[in-house]
Amino acid sequence: MTATAHAVGGRLRLDIQALRGLAILLVLAHHARVPFVPGGFLGVDIFFVVSGFLMARIIDDGLGNGSFTFAGFYARRARRLLPAAYATLVVTAAFAVFLLDSKELKDFAAQLAGAFAFVVNVVLWRQADYFSSGAELKPLLHMWSLAVEEQYYLGLPLLLAFAPRRFRLSLVTMATVASFAGCLWLRSFAPSAAFYMVPSRAWELGVGSVLALALARGRVKPGRWPAARMLAVAILLIVPLVADDANHPGWAALVCCLATALLLVPGGEPGKRLSAMLAPICATGDRSYSLYLVHWPVFAFAGNVMIAPVPLWVNLLLIIPCLVWAEAQYRWVERRLRSFRMGATSLAVLLAIPLVTVGLVYAATLRSGAAVGDRAPNFGLSAACNGNGSTLEDRACRSGPAPETLVWGDSFGMHVAPGVAAVTPGGIVQATKTFCGPFVGVAAVNEKLYPRRQGEACLRFNRSVVAMLARHPELSTVILSSSIGQYLPDAEPGFALLVDRGNGAPVVLPRSEEALLHALDEAVAAIRGMGRKVVFLAPPPSTATDYGRCALRRTEGRWTLGANAECSFAEAEYRSEKRAVLHFLESAERGHDIGVVRMDRWFCPGGRCQSYRDGVILYADHAHLSARGSVMAARDGGWASAIAVQAR
Repeated sequence: MTATAHAVGGRLRLDIQALRGLAILLVLAHHARVPFVPGGFLGVDIFFVVSGFLMARIIDDGLGNGSFTFAGFYARRARRLLPAAYATLVVTAAFAVFLLDSKELKDFAAQLAGAFAFVVNVVLWRQADYFSSGAELKPLLHMWSLAVEEQYYLGLPLLLAFAPRRFRLSLVTMATVASFAGCLWLRSFAPSAAFYMVPSRAWELGVGSVLALALARGRVKPGRWPAARMLAVAILLIVPLVADDANHPGWAALVCCLATALLLVPGGEPGKRLSAMLAPICATGDRSYSLYLVHWPVFAFAGNVMIAPVPLWVNLLLIIPCLVWAEAQYRWVERRLRSFRMGATSLAVLLAIPLVTVGLVYAATLRSGAAVGDRAPNFGLSAACNGNGSTLEDRACRSGPAPETLVWGDSFGMHVAPGVAAVTPGGIVQATKTFCGPFVGVAAVNEKLYPRRQGEACLRFNRSVVAMLARHPELSTVILSSSIGQYLPDAEPGFALLVDRGNGAPVVLPRSEEALLHALDEAVAAIRGMGRKVVFLAPPPSTATDYGRCALRRTEGRWTLGANAECSFAEAEYRSEKRAVLHFLESAERGHDIGVVRMDRWFCPGGRCQSYRDGVILYADHAHLSARGSVMAARDGGWASAIAVQAR
């Protein structure tokens, strides 16, 4: 996305500019949430191929004619990249200080430092945990792709410069194939790492690099190939309309990368008539770098200011300031500074801008109040209690010297643990694992968020909890807690059930309430079979909207749209959104003799559900309780007496 089409043969290739224009339009449509373009994110993959092609050609040609130097290569990259990138980051940082709440600003400061150093993909990967704020609220989220490109360009010159010319194509081809295989492997158990990290994304740039080297060696001959090129164009226009991000990066990305590579083969440049028709998209391609840089902060800031999801009409209107900002930056920054002189003064300025900008943003984070602590991830007694089987009997996961109560569940078991511990005199033991409800023989799986290997780990974890309970007869009461929704049809989309049938080969099946009730019965039977009592602590009222974020913004006096002054929501709205979960709890209580403790009455007096009380923000995110919120709800909501009554 950063290379210029002037790099090929010293002349402008309009077909490359058109590809870049198409790529940025796809990305823009995707981020504006334009209907019927679910795969607009594939525009980034098109960018990767084009950039890999142009850079490999530049390096290989320079090595061939003796003009290549590392200093010269990186100086050209700095001139091309840094002015526009720095301008975007400085402007974005200025707005962030005023528009982000304290929690988001702290995350933003780390992203900003990573963006200036071109390692923001690593920062975003580390921030992409279950409790982190939504990706759509991070103003520098899009910079991950620029970081991947620049990390690739650290390795590519080294590989080409130190390899004999006859081996360069083979080495880059092998590295590209290995990267794609590694991507598929990593995606099966760590999809976030597969998305953000350069080893699993390098193959997309590698496709372009392989083509450039193959052309230079005559392995691929230029040609018009009208039928093949028409097919490639059809792929790039149609696949983004039907693909989704459930398995991205994967086969859809591969198809688009290969189609892009085919269109990059010389010989298919448009004639005069087609060039005239493509003029607008080529002009967009000229501005694609600036437009890519500036568009996402605009959408992200809108998401931060508006508590409810940003309406489509607002996103469409936001395209106007995106275009204006991009045009201004293209004309007055990107073009004017593309050839600035690299000297001591310019290097000092390039060093000073990140230091001053990041320093000022970090200074702004220091003024946050105590309320921001309520928005911290709530792992319960300790982050160590987000277990893998080895932490179940860890001292950090015990709140007293002789606990008699076990809290077993997923992240909803974590967030109730501080409250249960506060109202349980003997203390508790916490046995919890993210996305792993306290059900025997069933786990929820999701190709994008929680792949099969993690589902299998959940099955093992729950078996280990039952085994641990058998070893500790002093644990007389077991409190189960889960979000439940990912296990049920018509609740959270994209999930399926991984069911252990006892033969060592779990199978993936559609979700059903009956299957989950059976798994709950298995857990309850195992607990009661040991002579212990069991109770289910229901999730608190919640909706898809993060009213805890609203509460923090109101507390800090941040500009907030789309929410009432109390940051409350109607109980009827909650009951409508969570009807599948509520029906499951009713079935468990009435038909399966399982006691259920509910929080609705305390959270929703008079039909309005509150997100903060007495200066305490109750929700750490849209559904999980904050640590202080958990304790307040437990004490004031009578959890101790309700658990004593319902446990059986």
